Amino acid sequence: MSTNTSAFSPCQNSETRCECGQLIAKVRGQGLELKCKRCKRIVIIPFTSIEGWGTVAL
Repeated sequence: MSTNTSAFSPCQNSETRCECGQLIAKVRGQGLELKCKRCKRIVIIPFTSIEGWGTVAL
C-alpha cells in the first residue's frame, strides 16, 4: 500500500481504496467500517471512540 494521497479519490462515495483497488475503509453513519482481510468480519469503529475525530486545531 502506498501513502501517495493523489491515488485516492475524493470523499465523494465515502470509500477509501488502495492504489491496487482494494477497499480499505468506508465512512458510515455511526462510524468507520473496516473489513478484516483474514476472517472477512466487518468491524465498525464508532466515531466517538476515535481520538481527535471532529476536533479542529485553532
